[in-house]
Amino acid sequence: MMHISPQQLAAALGGEVSGNEVLAPGPNHSPRDRSLSIKLDADAPDGMVVYSFAGDDPLVCKDYIRERAGLPRWEPARVQARPDPIARMTSRVAQVAPPSKPTAYVYQREDGQPYLRVNRTAAKGFWQEQWDGTAWVKGAPKVKIPYRLPELVAATDAPVLIVEGEKDVDNLLALGFAATTNSGGAEKWTADLNQYLEGRDIYILPDNDEPGVRHAEQVAAALQGVARSIRTLNLPDLPSKGDVSDWLEAGGTADDLTALMRQAPAPEAQPCLVKSSAEFVRGFVPPDYAIDGLVQRRFLYSLTAPTGHGKTAIALLFAASKALGRSIGNREVDPGRVLYLIGENPDDLKMRWIAFAEKMKFDTEAIDVHFVEGVLKLSNTGQRIKTEIERLGGNVDLVIVDTSAAYFEGTEENGNVEAGTHARQMRQILGGLPGGPCVIVLCHPVKSPTQGNLLPRGGGAFIAEVDGNLTCWKTDSLVSLHWQGKFRGPDFAPITFQVETVTSERIRDSKGRLIPTVIAKTLSDNERRAAEASSRSDEDAVLSILADNDHLSLVALANALGWTTHNGEPNKSKVQRLAERLKKAKLVESDRSGLFLSPKGKDEAKRVKTNAALAGATYG
Repeated sequence: MMHISPQQLAAALGGEVSGNEVLAPGPNHSPRDRSLSIKLDADAPDGMVVYSFAGDDPLVCKDYIRERAGLPRWEPARVQARPDPIARMTSRVAQVAPPSKPTAYVYQREDGQPYLRVNRTAAKGFWQEQWDGTAWVKGAPKVKIPYRLPELVAATDAPVLIVEGEKDVDNLLALGFAATTNSGGAEKWTADLNQYLEGRDIYILPDNDEPGVRHAEQVAAALQGVARSIRTLNLPDLPSKGDVSDWLEAGGTADDLTALMRQAPAPEAQPCLVKSSAEFVRGFVPPDYAIDGLVQRRFLYSLTAPTGHGKTAIALLFAASKALGRSIGNREVDPGRVLYLIGENPDDLKMRWIAFAEKMKFDTEAIDVHFVEGVLKLSNTGQRIKTEIERLGGNVDLVIVDTSAAYFEGTEENGNVEAGTHARQMRQILGGLPGGPCVIVLCHPVKSPTQGNLLPRGGGAFIAEVDGNLTCWKTDSLVSLHWQGKFRGPDFAPITFQVETVTSERIRDSKGRLIPTVIAKTLSDNERRAAEASSRSDEDAVLSILADNDHLSLVALANALGWTTHNGEPNKSKVQRLAERLKKAKLVESDRSGLFLSPKGKDEAKRVKTNAALAGATYG
């Protein structure tokens, strides 16, 4: 405890007393500086609470204060481990258990009550149990708390060392340091833990392996804006996969660790939150479109549509058009590199891509589009993707994720918290690739979607995190691309695409038979009007046939109209799509014996037949 008055301390530091604190120049600051705040507090571990408004290292500040005031050099507060209230119970279980019973690490609430037990097997495997108030039950709680939470809370002014395992925490606490970790190991830090480290000075000690590095980055990112300062301390001479316990076993001491903490590089100064008008407008970046007037670089979009409504076909058209620098309708597209993440059915997408290459006349060996196959955890592979993109040279301009669900790392896709985290991860990892690309994430819609209800799964949190929700809705062979729910940027009229079933000599099955696949193309206004007229003509044809033949099946209707698939079978799906639209218009009804006209449909069929007779057309 310090034996000095506030007035004496202010005189020693060249500052003054202000209320219950001393304001003084920080280390290496000018005499007029008042960035250093010191509050004398008998209950604080070191007798004072120190804060630097300039972001100076708190350890350096404490050494500076003591040196100027003629006080002994500061050492980290020794944190006394609190007795474990369930140690007796754990000991009793261990006595009756067989030799293979795992070591148990017990997580306690702030009041010392048991919460989680992490069991370690002899083979270094782990399994978790939660306390239900009377006994341990299998499975982990949904909400995480830090390991050794009571000790963490008690050490209010001590720097906190964050490590990767419970054993490491126990070893550090035995030396008198404040330390903690999360359950589950590397890269399992969650937002639940942040609240316990608010305003603390953090030192992250990563294990010496790739997961350890990624874990340190994840923790540092999670605590930005929460902790007072964050430093990453890489221990010297660690073996591969080594941790702080290995370092201590090799001869490292508390004094050595304290010295390393003092030498740890200070975090970069954070920019001011309060900006002048001049500073505010100075940061303006003009919109930079990946597709002119539609989607912008550095923006994150969802593209939402039910299965079968053309979102993948349009995404592939976007990819090819961007790489080739070809316009999409009347929208200009500058050429750029594309990254396509395939999380669903890569074999189907390969066939589509081959068909696109044939129809758009590009070389699959040369086009600047790159693919990532398989369901991967972006939290684990994001840095690797970035490194591999950098090896290609240059930037990436457009990223397409097919689909959002395939890369979701949570447990509840419609949960607001997890959905928001998922969207932010997409923006941070993929939007952070070199070049600041536009990211389009293909999404499945909410349950029972309609053309007027095409919001992505994930509740309000997901759509709140994206910059726009593009939508696709397919009617016959036409797909309308527009937006719904949210769109940052100028509005645009719906864009019409046509999806068509095609074959390619390069796409055959093992018996040599052609395999049909689906691609998309943009339509001019004249082509769109012609396609819409053709669709209306098909509806009229169904009405005319039903006027003369009541209660027809889908197959019978297809045969009557001469509509077949590529292999010559009756095109039931086309008839069904038309029938659903006519039902929605209350022109057609159905029962077990087939389709028939409603009273309103009979009137419409008469009108259609009259117009057809005048035009000289026939149906069937």
